[in-house]
Amino acid sequence: MKKVAFEDLYSFTFLSDPLCSPDGRHVLFSRHLADEKTNGYKSTLWLLDTATGETKMLTAGGGERNGRWLNDREVLFAANRSGESGKAEYYAVSLDGGEGRPLFSIPERVTSLDKAGDKFVGVYVKHCEGREEKADDESLDGRDMYVFDEVYFWFNGQGIRNKLRNSLFVYDPKKDSYKQISPKYMNVGAYCINADGTKVAFTGAEYTDKVVTRTGLFVCDMKTGRVKTLYKQGQKSVGAIAFWGDKVFASLNDGDWSGQNGRWHLFDLSGKHTQLPFVDAEVGGASGTDVNYGGGQNKKVVGHELYMTRAVWGDSRLCCMDLETGEDRTVCDHAGSINNFDIANGKAYAVALRNGDLAELYEIDLRTGEEKRLTCFNKDYRDEHEVSLPEYFRWTNEDGFELDGYVMKPVGYKPGRKYPAVLEIHGGPKTIFGSVFHHEMQLFAAHGFFVFYTNPRGSDGRGEQFAYSTKFLGTKDYEDLMAFTDTVLEKYPDIDPNKVGISGGSYGGFMCNWMVGHTDRYAAAASQRSISNYVCKLTATDIGTTYDLQQVGADPWESWETVWETSPLKYAHNAKTPTLFIQSDEDYRCWMSGAIQMFSALKMNGTDARLVLFHGENHELSRSGRPHNRVTRLQEIVGWMEKYCK
Repeated sequence: MKKVAFEDLYSFTFLSDPLCSPDGRHVLFSRHLADEKTNGYKSTLWLLDTATGETKMLTAGGGERNGRWLNDREVLFAANRSGESGKAEYYAVSLDGGEGRPLFSIPERVTSLDKAGDKFVGVYVKHCEGREEKADDESLDGRDMYVFDEVYFWFNGQGIRNKLRNSLFVYDPKKDSYKQISPKYMNVGAYCINADGTKVAFTGAEYTDKVVTRTGLFVCDMKTGRVKTLYKQGQKSVGAIAFWGDKVFASLNDGDWSGQNGRWHLFDLSGKHTQLPFVDAEVGGASGTDVNYGGGQNKKVVGHELYMTRAVWGDSRLCCMDLETGEDRTVCDHAGSINNFDIANGKAYAVALRNGDLAELYEIDLRTGEEKRLTCFNKDYRDEHEVSLPEYFRWTNEDGFELDGYVMKPVGYKPGRKYPAVLEIHGGPKTIFGSVFHHEMQLFAAHGFFVFYTNPRGSDGRGEQFAYSTKFLGTKDYEDLMAFTDTVLEKYPDIDPNKVGISGGSYGGFMCNWMVGHTDRYAAAASQRSISNYVCKLTATDIGTTYDLQQVGADPWESWETVWETSPLKYAHNAKTPTLFIQSDEDYRCWMSGAIQMFSALKMNGTDARLVLFHGENHELSRSGRPHNRVTRLQEIVGWMEKYCK
């Protein structure tokens, strides 16, 4: 069998966005491939027959996205087939086959679109009224400079956002016209449509100077166009929403501290609401990996039950809440990760990662929890390659917390020999690692490394108090990672304790920076999309003035000491560990200044360091960056560990 290789990225199939037809007879889903020739991704729409289990390709152009059902026999999709910029083009294709026929186009930057009765509702990105002209007037030629006069002014994956808003609109195909629903200064978050398409609920907040995170909840009557406020902005943050009959189900979060889980409330259309029994978990929570691409829904109301994906320890499971009784249960507790799903006729159709395989489509019985794999897109790859499956165990830290533990042995492992190892640290910190296929980890195993990882305090899947336990970063989480290293070295004596490296991104990059300044036990570090200076993180990144401010608990003027104490840069002069920094110059989540400052500090103090800065990439480089850069990134990381740990 072959070992996993860097270029295997071009052999993977990524699946996303399963949607059941109105009659439940078919499931529409997207298939994505990394294309080496174009250095991009090709996306096509596929169809599954729920009765026969047969799949077939519905579109073949390679640029089809956002597939939605028009009726039982037709699918709507977006594609730029004219080659013109500045508009969103939509086509319809029949299940019987044939070319997609042009349906309509909208001259805006549309990011999502859904059918609502005989109309369509969606979101486009638009300048606030009159602001685009103002920005042009203040620049030399409209291109040589940016004007910032609000925060936030940029956002990861979206670029410069100054005076841009996500705006909700309605498109009427009979009139071939569209109208904005949301106020011009409102930034819209989530939206949902009721069963008959007569009402649209949405979240958002208006601002003109500083972004507002305590959003409101609103509902629009599609017949009259009237928008009503169900919950005023400025109180709590409204997260996930869904219709239940003529009521709106919404998750409210105080927003006082990062890691807090939302409280579910049920709103009637007058704005009155009641809180349901607290379920200490958040919607979503897929297990971290670098082999997911595309999106999809992670919740759905069926009858009087809300189905959702949820992190439970190191797995992402399908769970269910009874909206009448508040009873909560797990539908399917298989190890792995459910990314997104839809439901029809008592079955969930989910994109999931199981048993060391890449993503496939699965059928889950909502009553019994029984699961059946429906597709085999990645079967040939899996059959031809030797994959290291993680061994799972639970271990107890010094404070008595039981934690996840995962260890992957090197491919071709022979007991009695000594091997190098890499401790992988997930981002977040409120995320999880689990048993799913991870290209980076498999590459380490293929190159003769043990790989081990845990979900330390601060991770998801264990309730908000567990997540809150690392309010002070670099404390309990650092202790857990150090203790886990001790546990693994004792449990796996074939690991050479002098040849252990660390690797992580985002929060994991923060921890790499923190650890090299606090211990010399690791032979090498690969710090990716990292944080080193919270003064810069709080003031120069997209979520710095919101999420990060909550996480640190202070700003530089209120408590300089707290902010600086939390910054790995303060301790950089202690670092002796050779460190590789991977960064992207359009990463507005963890701005490149963090990696640059840490790199410079290590160099100034005589510690070996290397900074690889990817142009035109952002915080999602490892997951959705240009394929050539994703391969290069992996080569850099594995090469660095081979240099210092072998």
